[in-house]
Amino acid sequence: MPWTNTKLEFGALAKFFHWSSAAAFIVAYAVVYYVIWFMDDMAPEALPVLNVHWVLGIIVGFLVLPRLLWRFTNVQPDPPHGSRVEHVLAHVAHGGLYALLIVMPLTGYIGTDAATDFGLFKVPSFRETAVFGWIESGLGIDWDRFEPPVDAIHHFVGKWIAWTVVALHVAAALFHHLVRRDNVLTRMLPGRSAA
Repeated sequence: MPWTNTKLEFGALAKFFHWSSAAAFIVAYAVVYYVIWFMDDMAPEALPVLNVHWVLGIIVGFLVLPRLLWRFTNVQPDPPHGSRVEHVLAHVAHGGLYALLIVMPLTGYIGTDAATDFGLFKVPSFRETAVFGWIESGLGIDWDRFEPPVDAIHHFVGKWIAWTVVALHVAAALFHHLVRRDNVLTRMLPGRSAA
């Protein structure tokens, strides 16, 4: 399988970005809902589990920039047959997915007052960064005023918007595969060729 895309299908690198981002995003959700449903999120034993959520969130955020650069610099497969409205809706839906891949990790990171431990290294909390130091000293906004609205955005988008956008994406892929019987899904599957 070639690394680059063709007019017929996505290449190995695009598939890697898609499936690794999707896996990290979904597992991050599963982990945080485990904490919400089965643990006291303020208890010390919840911290290592929440750290897994933070690690996965940073991975999603780290992958989104090269993924976008690859998307804009590499040829994209031809769109499937469909109306102009369907193509516009597909572009809007993909824009929504990319917005999620930016907003969720960004608000998650800047709204968390704890370092993220990757094992071999730690990513300092946003509160410990020079950027927040500038916000605090330059704008006069302390952590107690900064964190709640950021956290509210993260939780609102995660609880009410993200699942809807992801569910629509999955439903559209299944619709193309099971109803339209075109190659929209197969051209993104790892190790599969849509041709």
